[in-house]
Amino acid sequence: MKLKLALVTAAAVFAVPAAMSASAQSTGLYASGGYANYNFDAPGGDVNLGGIQGRLGYSFTPNIAVEGEGTVGVKDDGGNELNNEVGAYVVGKIPVTSQLDLLARVGVSRTEVNDNDDDGLAYGAGAQWNFTSQDGIRGDWTRHDYDAGEFDAWSVAYVRKF
Repeated sequence: MKLKLALVTAAAVFAVPAAMSASAQSTGLYASGGYANYNFDAPGGDVNLGGIQGRLGYSFTPNIAVEGEGTVGVKDDGGNELNNEVGAYVVGKIPVTSQLDLLARVGVSRTEVNDNDDDGLAYGAGAQWNFTSQDGIRGDWTRHDYDAGEFDAWSVAYVRKF
């Protein structure tokens, strides 16, 4: 009996968000977690570093949000190691449909690679597919434009709206 009750409760937890309208969840707190690939042009060739990335954001309107981002390196390449990356962004969103949002973001970030850190402007674009009113998958590209050079980050993440 306890197992049946747990299964019914779990089903209800996932069914209720799917039944809610998308507009009910267009503002408020959200979090995401995923993987980011950082690509650097180096004298010896391309360097691809990877990290586990998390974001915490707040949507003030369906079109404007702010978010903080942090990444911890998990994949090295050719003796290069991503230690961490942190950033803060303003995000503009365009709801194309109830399930698809296009987004652009601009902010500042700091990245530490091989115990050397640099910071500067970061900007990018992406899309988010919302498979329920609270759950989605986001893919985006961010250009990091630092004094030492520029590099790109590509990320994919699960997004949860609260």
